[in-house]
Amino acid sequence: MNPARRTTSAAATALVLATTGGLLTAVATPASAATTCASPVYKRQFFANTTFSGKPKKTDCDSKIDQNWGTKAPASGLPKDHFGVRWTVTRDFGSGGPFAFPVETRDGIRVYLDGVRKVNLWKNVSTTVKKTVNVTIPPGKHTLRIDFVNWTGAANVKFS
Repeated sequence: MNPARRTTSAAATALVLATTGGLLTAVATPASAATTCASPVYKRQFFANTTFSGKPKKTDCDSKIDQNWGTKAPASGLPKDHFGVRWTVTRDFGSGGPFAFPVETRDGIRVYLDGVRKVNLWKNVSTTVKKTVNVTIPPGKHTLRIDFVNWTGAANVKFS
């Protein structure tokens, strides 16, 4: 189980320089906008809704997707039901080839490769659902995005 972790970049506030009418000013931006994670570590964003709308309530880095939050909120300030978590990473798939995308989830999970959905288990379930999708990936760097939602009840998710 990987609880939400605080990282140095997530705990800090970034300063952005902006020009307004020829004047240079410093503007504070939320720490979640400043969070970067070195591949193969995932950038993880927590949303207080199941539509991934608005600004994330928390952003950090996660080395693997293997969480079991049970019936509790996944992080401070989030609801225990009706929340979403999004992981993204751009990584090198070497010379490419066939890859297996095994997932386990209670409730919904979608996996995207370069913006194209490859896994779609998107429903409120009362038990963990498992599925493996085989995907042929061309050589080089590609972006993975994993969207998870919990509508009600226990929440767990695994992707490898």
